[in-house]
Amino acid sequence: MKFVASRLSSGNKLFPAEIYLEPTGVTIKIPGLFSGETKHFDYDHIASVEIDTPLVGFSSITIFAGGTMMAANGFTKAEVKQIKEGIEKGKTDIKNQQREMAQNQTPTSAVTGNSLADELKKLKDLMDAGVITTEEFEQQKRKMLGQ
Repeated sequence: MKFVASRLSSGNKLFPAEIYLEPTGVTIKIPGLFSGETKHFDYDHIASVEIDTPLVGFSSITIFAGGTMMAANGFTKAEVKQIKEGIEKGKTDIKNQQREMAQNQTPTSAVTGNSLADELKKLKDLMDAGVITTEEFEQQKRKMLGQ
C-alpha cells in the first residue's frame, strides 16, 4: 500500500515523501533535488512507531528500528493512523508466521540417537531379508534424504 505526503506540507513541495507498506516491511522514501533517502525496515526489526497529530496541520510518523530512526511528515491524521495500524498488523503477522514455522518443524529422524546411515542400513537389511521391496526401499531412502 502506498502513501504519498501532501505537496502543501513543509519539505514536500517538489518531491513529496512516500511510504510503502509491503508484505515484509516498510519502505520510506524521502526524495530531494540532488539526493534523497530511502530506507526499508523489516517488520521484525521495528521497535516502535510514533505519530504526531497536531490539531491543525499535517501529521508526521517516526519509525525506530535497530538503532535507526526515520521520520516523514506531510500526511493526514487518518493516513498516519492507517500506516501505524498496518505496521502493527505486519509485525503481528510476521510473529505468527515465525511461531507456526517453529511449531511445524519436525525432527529429521524419528528415533533420536540413530544416524541417517544407521537408518539406511536398517532399511537395506529389511530389503535384503525380503520384508520390503526395492521400490519401497528407494521410496523410504528418498524420503529420508529429503529428495
